[in-house]
Amino acid sequence: MGKRPMHARPPRRHPGRAAAASLPTLLGLPALAAALLAAGPAGAAGFFIQEQSVKGVGRAFAGEAALGSDASTIFTNPAGMTRLDGRQVQLGGHVLILKADLTDAGSTATTLGTGGAAVRYGGANGDPFDTTPVPNFYAAMPVDDDNRVWLGVGISAPFGLVADYGDGWFGRYDSTKTELKTIDIAPSIAFKASDWLSVGGGLDIQYAEATLENAVANGLAPGGPSPATDGHARVEGDDWSVGYNLGVIFTPVPQARIGLHYRSAISHDLKGTASLTDLTGPLAAANFRTDGQAALNLPAVASAAVAVDVTDRLTLLGQVNFYEWSRFDEIRVQFSNGLPDSVKTQNYEDSWGVSLGAEYRLDPAWTLRGGVQWDQTPTVDEYRTTRTPDADRLWVAAGASWEVSDWIGIDMAYAHIFVDDTRIDLIEPGIGGTGQVNVRADVESSIDIVSLQARLKF
Repeated sequence: MGKRPMHARPPRRHPGRAAAASLPTLLGLPALAAALLAAGPAGAAGFFIQEQSVKGVGRAFAGEAALGSDASTIFTNPAGMTRLDGRQVQLGGHVLILKADLTDAGSTATTLGTGGAAVRYGGANGDPFDTTPVPNFYAAMPVDDDNRVWLGVGISAPFGLVADYGDGWFGRYDSTKTELKTIDIAPSIAFKASDWLSVGGGLDIQYAEATLENAVANGLAPGGPSPATDGHARVEGDDWSVGYNLGVIFTPVPQARIGLHYRSAISHDLKGTASLTDLTGPLAAANFRTDGQAALNLPAVASAAVAVDVTDRLTLLGQVNFYEWSRFDEIRVQFSNGLPDSVKTQNYEDSWGVSLGAEYRLDPAWTLRGGVQWDQTPTVDEYRTTRTPDADRLWVAAGASWEVSDWIGIDMAYAHIFVDDTRIDLIEPGIGGTGQVNVRADVESSIDIVSLQARLKF
């Protein structure tokens, strides 16, 4: 499939209220793309991973698009390369300690096997996330004697998640496992046009790979569905695609910088396989394996930042981010075996992030920093799923830099993210009118981030 045009958002309806649904919708097969939106408590609202700079983590990403303080500016605003002090290579790593407790809030099955009565089908509570590493690498260098033209490259993972609930938990009919891997390769260039203006840009050559699994309720099972009678759905797909990013940094006075950065939307056409297995009895005829594809439209991101040197040691920082999530209004999957397209409405909304921070230079070797950030979720209450148990977030962060020598620097940071409690209430329709499952969950989440990076300057 090619790029989908943007559509007006359809009226909101609770998903799956019909008594029966098409087989593809039942299986959650649209999640070839939804796997990439399956952000439980990730490092940013939605499924975007902000952790692309250790210094940035330490200031909750305040002022990131205006600073150009190290080679990670290739990701946050490539124009900042012109502010670097010589060639730089850096390797950073972030450990995301994700915690999400999903508690059964009264999930029921109403099927032919229950005689049409709503029955609590049971299952363990959910805690799907393991500690997750996020690496990134950047290199930048000037290509002229005046240090006015710079080239750089960044390698990062801007989206990603591994969430594994297991087959026996109560929300298994919505999801059991989601895995996403992305790699973003960003060749970049920057030019210092004058003492007060720098411009930069680059390509985002991006690979995405996703796998999604969920259980399928056997609506004919006597007494209601159970892990012993469940079917199992799996989808997987991958794709390469290309986007771009552009940035400028203004220096109206020596003590202040203003940065603007735009990261384009990227559309992936995920191609892979889809299968349904393990249904028995009369429903065994529904089992299948086929090829499929789905368009996934990732959002554009626009940032505006400011950095003001209040004194020779103290810098105050601020940033506003805008995420164009509203372009993602549905997931449509096409199948090669003749099954009808599967369409799931997402109704994501545009969202904002606002951060404030400061840096204080203790001495030539040590710099301290801190910041706070409010990060708005793009998810909508009516459509929130166990794959995206997302809510608004509040960051509190601190960090430090140690200039070990003229050519080695070490950066470290810690952040805690408070995630608002939220609730999930979904209807998963059964095969061929055999009933439905109502998944209800209370969600409590939090995130801790520990980051470390080394910089080489030469």
